[in-house]
Amino acid sequence: MLHKFFTYLLLVILSCACQQNNAPSQKQGPIESKDDLLYAKRFSLKQYKTHKCIYLFGNRRNHDTTARFLLANDTNGLAMKHKAFTIVKTPVNKVAALGSLYANMLDALSSLAALIAVDDMHYIGNPNIIKKHQNAALAELALSPQIDLEKTLRIQPQIIFSFGMGEGEKDIDKKLQLSKIPNCIIVDHLEENPLARAEWIKLIAAFLNKDSLANVLFDSTQIKYLRLKNLAATAKTKPAVFTEAKFGDVWYMPGGTSFMATLLKDAGANYLWQDNSSVGSIPLSFEQVYVKAKDADYWINPSNYKTCADMLQAENRYANFKAFKNKKVYNNNLHLNAYGYSNYWEDGLLFPDRILNDLIQVFHPELKSKENTSFYYYKHLN
Repeated sequence: MLHKFFTYLLLVILSCACQQNNAPSQKQGPIESKDDLLYAKRFSLKQYKTHKCIYLFGNRRNHDTTARFLLANDTNGLAMKHKAFTIVKTPVNKVAALGSLYANMLDALSSLAALIAVDDMHYIGNPNIIKKHQNAALAELALSPQIDLEKTLRIQPQIIFSFGMGEGEKDIDKKLQLSKIPNCIIVDHLEENPLARAEWIKLIAAFLNKDSLANVLFDSTQIKYLRLKNLAATAKTKPAVFTEAKFGDVWYMPGGTSFMATLLKDAGANYLWQDNSSVGSIPLSFEQVYVKAKDADYWINPSNYKTCADMLQAENRYANFKAFKNKKVYNNNLHLNAYGYSNYWEDGLLFPDRILNDLIQVFHPELKSKENTSFYYYKHLN
């Protein structure tokens, strides 16, 4: 209850600040605003009669405001009046999406024509985006760890959507910042709910003036997800589950408040680290994982392994887990692009109902007759 109160108080403060900083003269009458977000906590979107205010809360350690955008069809004179905001004229028609998920959101919003650049085509499996690149209508800006600033300046996107680790100022590319090209740093991975991650499509849509379409798409996803969640709640058992695999000497397990922990709970599973309070990954040793998960019923998302033989070749101790012995290992790499990357990360996070459908089929095969029985992203490792 206290958390809800402070969330409500934060939204009230943000709403008041936006109105004070952006209200027109009294002659134009009062402004009405609304925030249609239902799940997302890492950004706020305020709709006004003449403009929109977006606040990003991009620091993993708190919910401080890390960026402000003011979007309007008519931006004349706004820059001088609202210096705390990055002013963007909408709808934008030149977008750089430095993440396959963001590029797919543009396609879902029927705005692929506005996409002029991605980070790296190796991560793209969407045939529409691939075709655009093959037609030389799509640039690649981040084939190395750093963005190609010269190429970026040459194509001059009106907005860049990029990924942030949740490190606040550290996430900002200083050279790109000097270019004055607006950079919207997305931290959807810090959301605790799969539907919250999917709701970031509303942020992308705000720059494109596709707000209504985004609402329709999200509402459809939400309805399907909640229906599946209710279906999973009818299951008579809750199998014990753990995830991931050892990377070097460390096993990064999703935190108990992460979106993956929520997905597993909604799928009717007992996630063994659900009592942990972290939204990020928990670094563990092999021994720590083994003690807790050796008798677990299912093992999912074991890195990028395609077979159990591949797993054993990397670490022969995997054979000691009960889930491995009983052939209850599933990975989210059913469909891979030419470079071996799964579309799970490309569109699954936009449509979490599909992921939830798969997990229910894995954990509760007795419910298969109730919903879609085919897998979208998962496959059984043999």
